[in-house]
Amino acid sequence: MENAFAMRIKRRPAAALLALFSIALAPVSYGAPTAAGLASDNVEYIGTVPFDAGSATGARIVGDYLYVAGAKGFSIYDISTPLEPTFVSSTVTGVQFPNEDVDTNGKILLISDETRGQAQVWDVEDKANPTKLAQLTDLRDHTLTCVLGCKWAYGARGSILDLRDPAHPRVAGYWPGVVPGFGFDTTEVAPGRVLTASRVIYYLDGRSDPKNPRVVASAGTNDNRLIHSLRWPRGGRDRFFLVQGETPTSRICNESSGAFMTWDASHWKRTRSFSLVDEFRVKNGTFVDGNPPANALGCTTMWFQEHPRFHNGGYVAAAFFEHGTRFLSVDKRGQIEQAGYFTPFGGETIATYWRTNDIVYAIDTVRGIDILRFSS
Repeated sequence: MENAFAMRIKRRPAAALLALFSIALAPVSYGAPTAAGLASDNVEYIGTVPFDAGSATGARIVGDYLYVAGAKGFSIYDISTPLEPTFVSSTVTGVQFPNEDVDTNGKILLISDETRGQAQVWDVEDKANPTKLAQLTDLRDHTLTCVLGCKWAYGARGSILDLRDPAHPRVAGYWPGVVPGFGFDTTEVAPGRVLTASRVIYYLDGRSDPKNPRVVASAGTNDNRLIHSLRWPRGGRDRFFLVQGETPTSRICNESSGAFMTWDASHWKRTRSFSLVDEFRVKNGTFVDGNPPANALGCTTMWFQEHPRFHNGGYVAAAFFEHGTRFLSVDKRGQIEQAGYFTPFGGETIATYWRTNDIVYAIDTVRGIDILRFSS
């Protein structure tokens, strides 16, 4: 019997396909139930890594390693064989919440604890034996993002950390425009250039002076909605950047539910702004159509990632809590439609990550890591 700390997830055969009805949300076909959930006929359930079940809130892929963080610590997996992740180590950090969108450069890893107002820096060069380097207090950032190779970090609530000596980090300042409770994430789209997921989206340029970044563009929504995360494909060169709004603990889906959005970024250098193009929301259903009749953690999109070949349009894998993983197609105009789905049994999918052009890791706060294969 294999040692639990070297367990590998073997590929499982897909269930036989069963045509039911045509989906109301988009032109995809229903598939038969798999061993773990409901899937469209172009999504195959491969298996589940259960180690982080009950606590996982997000992850990061760097090279051949997957770093999964949650409410009590983080785990590291060797994913050099994409369909057979191998558990390497698990590190207890103490209670950390929400600790979403964990960031690392493969050498140091950043832990955020908004609830208790602290942050931790961990040395993860030895994947089997991470060690704690430092802890900061009086920081209430929802997330922390590596900037300029993790020599700096930008917090979602405005903090700028100097990590040039990671064993002795310090607060160096705050990015402009922030107010208490304002932001939920920051994303480095290219070295030193950062988008903020905040009520007003800021595009910051910190290349010349990381502790005093300049606002080079900004945008907001008419309804002042909660912007939770965003990504700008191809290092900020794509026509679109992609945005996730959140409506936590919303039980029923409606026109105000947290949407996945496309924003036009093709003219920002001239206009110093961005514009909303399209929105996608899931709907409640009957389970057999791939949609749950109600929600617990929220009818909302969560952490997402564009396909590696996204170029002025393409596929996106997005998490939707009880609605699981939705594969979305963005066309050249920025219009969005659903292209596939996997709705897990008893699941709460919080984040999705492409490992290859067809393999996705879906991080689930209840189940662990679901491995999916998507066929376009």
